[in-house]
Amino acid sequence: MTGMMSACGVLCSDCPAYLGDVEWIAHQQLTAAAWKRIYGLNESVENIACGGCLAPDAQVFHTCRTCKARLCCRTKGLSSCAECPEEGCPDLERAQSAWDGVPDLAKTLSREDFVTYAQPYCNHRQRLAKARRAIAHRPL
Repeated sequence: MTGMMSACGVLCSDCPAYLGDVEWIAHQQLTAAAWKRIYGLNESVENIACGGCLAPDAQVFHTCRTCKARLCCRTKGLSSCAECPEEGCPDLERAQSAWDGVPDLAKTLSREDFVTYAQPYCNHRQRLAKARRAIAHRPL
């Protein structure tokens, strides 16, 4: 896997909020408008910035600051939930379930909008499971 993955398997490095720190105001304006249109979010332009879910709270998108899976990983010093030996974690399940319906947006969005504003949140369960398998097969 290339890029930065969140605690729950979202591809942070492709998220428009993560890219907001790099691409600045025009990107942030487009993202705020798209998120309002697609997700019904009413975000201010300056909120469209994030350092990835394992960054310090001040650098994380505001809705991610209270994610229990994120907070658990930070407390345990883990890069993601893939490194955690606990199976069936309710905090991880709650975090992942927030993204489960996003692939359905492919039916209603343009290809460009889907790739830009939805795809980073798709396949999060598979991505995390793949990372977990890779960790399990690392030589000691």
